Amino acid sequence: MKKSPQQTPKNSKQNKNTPINIHDEFVRAVFANLELVVEFLKLYVGKTLEGRKLLKLLDLKRIRLEPTQFFGPEGRQRIADLIFWIPLKRGKGLAGVVFVFEHKSERKRSWPFQLLKYLIAIWNKFFSESKNPEHPDFVLPAPLLIILHNGSKPIITKPMLDDYIAKVVGTKQFIPKFDYILVDLSALAPEEFGTAPLLRVILELLKRATDGTLYGVRKQILEPLAAIRDDEKTRYWIQRILQYMDKAIKSKKKELTPETIDEVIKPIYKERSTKMSLTFLEKLEAQGEARGEARGEARGRAEGKQEMVLVALRAKFKKIPKHIEIAIRQMSDPIALESLIYDVLESQTIEEFAKSLK
Repeated sequence: MKKSPQQTPKNSKQNKNTPINIHDEFVRAVFANLELVVEFLKLYVGKTLEGRKLLKLLDLKRIRLEPTQFFGPEGRQRIADLIFWIPLKRGKGLAGVVFVFEHKSERKRSWPFQLLKYLIAIWNKFFSESKNPEHPDFVLPAPLLIILHNGSKPIITKPMLDDYIAKVVGTKQFIPKFDYILVDLSALAPEEFGTAPLLRVILELLKRATDGTLYGVRKQILEPLAAIRDDEKTRYWIQRILQYMDKAIKSKKKELTPETIDEVIKPIYKERSTKMSLTFLEKLEAQGEARGEARGEARGRAEGKQEMVLVALRAKFKKIPKHIEIAIRQMSDPIALESLIYDVLESQTIEEFAKSLK
């Protein structure tokens, strides 16, 4: 599969002031991290014998994030949350698996129909890019379809395609039959979130963000993070998790107050003070306060967002060219800065991200 640039078209680029689904935002950030994707696959695809056989065939070290936009009837458009290409350990050409990952916060009967549309769009791309799709060696990639659900209530009946189609005698044989893996967080117990510390925290956080139990278990969610070694990646995830927690709590008409930070969050990280320097949370807070006093509260918020974008860039691309860092530090609109996080996730190279700054 040719790797094409993952660019957002001018006519569909997200408006800087458009409200964003906080759960979709967080899920896309989480599963743009390939290490977490692999942990997730091992945990939920590996639950069955067939799934374990599949994982043994896949070269998970070469998994890659693919563009999620295709040319459709309405022009270039996003068709799915995340799409991955996983080659086989033994294979050539197009031998591999396309993994479509879709996040949902509420149950809808149309899920299977959506997945089928995604799959057809992906296969059509492979078909149209092939020099000779009629050649006996040409094959379409095998599909792996997963829906992650973090709605407030467990799903009693899994939506299936044939439930969505009219029942007419003599036509059943023509209905496509396919299945998908449903990971329903609202129906899972904490022990079913695995043992990988970061993924376990994230899945529990996603579950509790919609089932109404988030506010009372802040400490239980954050404590496991404190056990992870202190490095730049961990600080990035602490910052992302706290940001998501804050938005999720506000969506329930509550607040992640300064008192909560003082009583619950700070002590967890201060216990590690002998092992680490000033925590990322405290750095952001200190920077925001100092800059807020010196340059005004709005400027302080903007500089905090600048740090978020720079940390995300370093986590993904390791090094940031000086001209890009300067351009980010010259931005003063907090909303525009926050939208750059999406551009980091969408970009395959630092050069591609740089186009978002123009």
